[in-house]
Amino acid sequence: MRELRQVKGGWNEFFEIDSIFMSVDAVDTELSRADLRRAQVLDAAIQCFGRSGFHGASMADIASEASMSVGQIYRYFANKEAIIAAIVERDMEEASKLRDILRQGGDGVEELIQVARYKIEHVRDPIRAALSLEILAEAARNPSVAEIVRSAEEIGRGWLREMLERRGYGEDELMEARMDMITLLIEGWTSRVVKNPNADHEAYVASLRQIFTALLNECDGGACG
Repeated sequence: MRELRQVKGGWNEFFEIDSIFMSVDAVDTELSRADLRRAQVLDAAIQCFGRSGFHGASMADIASEASMSVGQIYRYFANKEAIIAAIVERDMEEASKLRDILRQGGDGVEELIQVARYKIEHVRDPIRAALSLEILAEAARNPSVAEIVRSAEEIGRGWLREMLERRGYGEDELMEARMDMITLLIEGWTSRVVKNPNADHEAYVASLRQIFTALLNECDGGACG
């Protein structure tokens, strides 16, 4: 509780200032409540999309999973595409730690291995793995979702390019293909874990280390090709 004290201008001015503080607190509380509600919807949507697919899961299903009404869902998201956009945006915010990893000094191969481990951990849950594939499938036929996915891809490639260039793996005619190969090898785990839930991720990481070593050694000193 705030300490009651007289301020310049008398008690009326104090109560006016205090009411402003209370209004700010109320706004902050409302924002926090809205953020929590949005997160609740996103968590529910992940479960529904992962189980039933983008088209199989309805807004009513998401509302039921979130213990909310459909009307409440529409207060925060206009449609399912907006929910997908928010899920991808949240994932990119969480993955910003990858940017920090790729900006550290040290061995480029080990940095890529850390990124791979992050990806493997992210899709350890079968629901999350299924969701990743579902979003890609929807992107192939839905231009709105495709734009969301491509925007996230552009950010990720920017981080990777920055790391490669900083370590002397300079621009050449194979740079884009080289980045594609690195991305495919890391993201490929998602489909592997769906096809083979018992796949040995440590063996996968060990193989990645060998491939990344060969790939980056080819560019040792910036002499690629």
